[in-house]
Amino acid sequence: MAFRYGWFVPTLKKALIIVIAALGLITSIFFSFRNDQAVATSAAQQWPGEMGSLEKVGDRWPQREPTNASRQLTALAEALPKNDTALNDFVAREILRDQITIGEVPSLTDVSAIREILLKEQVGWERHDELGDSRAIAMRATHMTMARALVASALNKARANDSSAWEDLKAVWKLARSLDNHPQMMTQTAALSMGRMVNAVAWKMPLPAPEWLGELQARDDVRPLLDAFQHQAADYWKSGARFFPTKWLATSIDHDRQIAEDLFKFTGCDVNTPMNQLGTDLTSLWRRAFRYRAEREATANAIRVREGKAIETNSRCSDGGWMFDGTTLRFSREIATTTPDNAMPLVLRIKQ
Repeated sequence: MAFRYGWFVPTLKKALIIVIAALGLITSIFFSFRNDQAVATSAAQQWPGEMGSLEKVGDRWPQREPTNASRQLTALAEALPKNDTALNDFVAREILRDQITIGEVPSLTDVSAIREILLKEQVGWERHDELGDSRAIAMRATHMTMARALVASALNKARANDSSAWEDLKAVWKLARSLDNHPQMMTQTAALSMGRMVNAVAWKMPLPAPEWLGELQARDDVRPLLDAFQHQAADYWKSGARFFPTKWLATSIDHDRQIAEDLFKFTGCDVNTPMNQLGTDLTSLWRRAFRYRAEREATANAIRVREGKAIETNSRCSDGGWMFDGTTLRFSREIATTTPDNAMPLVLRIKQ
C-alpha cells in the first residue's frame, strides 16, 4: 500500500508549499496597498455646507419611531393596482404635455383614504439605512405607487375644474416630506421625484393656487440629496476601512467630496458632473435635481400668466432666464435629461 500511494506525500508537500507561497504573496500585496492613515485623513475632511466629516454623519440622522399612520398607508397602498401601466402612462404623458389641457383619463382607483391620512396624520416610516436594503427598495415602490395614484386623481379632478384636485397634490407633498429624516439616497430620490411630479402638473390645476405650493417652490432638493450622497460615502468608507483601507479608497472619498463641493457652489441649472467613484453613477440624478430649479420657476411663471400677472424674467439659474410672448412661456435654453426621466417641458403653451 505504501509503495502504491507513496507518490502522494511529496506531491502534497509541493502543493502546500505553493499554497503557502500564494498566501504570502497575497498578504504582501494586501499590506502594500493598505493605507489606514490616508483613509482616516480623507474621512476626517469637512464636507461643504457645514455637513461635517464622514465620521460624524450618523450624528445628523437620529432615529424616529414609525407611526401607525405609516402602517395604515402601507396596507392601503398594497390594495392599489400594481404596475398600473394605463395610470403610469397617463401621469407621464401629462407631465410631458406642454399644454394646459388635460387628456383622456384612464380608470382610476379611489385614493381618498390615502389622501385623508396624509393630510391629517403625522406619518413616520420605518427606516432602513443600509445601502441596497430590500425593505427600503420595497418601501420606495410603495411610496411611488401612492404618489402616482394621487397625481392621477388630481389631474382627473382638474380636468373637471374641481379645486379639490389641490388636496391630492398636497397629499403627495406631505408624503414626500414624511421622508425628510431618511438618509438613504434611494429614499431622497423618491422625494425628489414626488416633488417634481407635483410641480409638473400644478400649473394645470384650477386657480387660485394654495399657499402650500409656495413651500414646494421654495424648497431646493439639492441639499438633502447632497446629505444622502455623504451618507452613502460614509457607508462605503466604514466598510472599506474595516476590511481593506487602501489609498484607492482614500482617493475615492476625496473625489466624491470634491463633487459635493462643486455641486454646492454651482449656480446654474444645466449641470454636468463627473461620475462618483463610491456607489452607483449619480450623474443623471444631479442633472434632474438642478433642472428642477428651472421647472419650479416654469410652474410659478405659468400660474402668474394665468392670473394675469407679469412673469419673473430673472432666474436663480445663472445660465438662463424666462420670456413670454403672449402665448408661450419659454426658458432661454433647453436642459436635456436622460431616459427614463419624465421631465416637464421648459416651454409651455399657456394660451391658445
